[in-house]
Amino acid sequence: MNILSINAFQILTVTIFFAVLYAAAIAVLFKNRSGILPYLALILFPLIGPLGIIVGNYTKKIK
Repeated sequence: MNILSINAFQILTVTIFFAVLYAAAIAVLFKNRSGILPYLALILFPLIGPLGIIVGNYTKKIK
């Protein structure tokens, strides 16, 4: 029963992960001077939006 419990350290770790993910995505958007749609993706899709922005910027640099 104790295996499935969520403690404060796990909540704090996930919160810091999301904060860093959002900060990186917003920095990429500001650097690229993006329009309103990527910002809406950040709001509407809390996990997939920032990941898509960061991965999309990374693949754009490779090409």
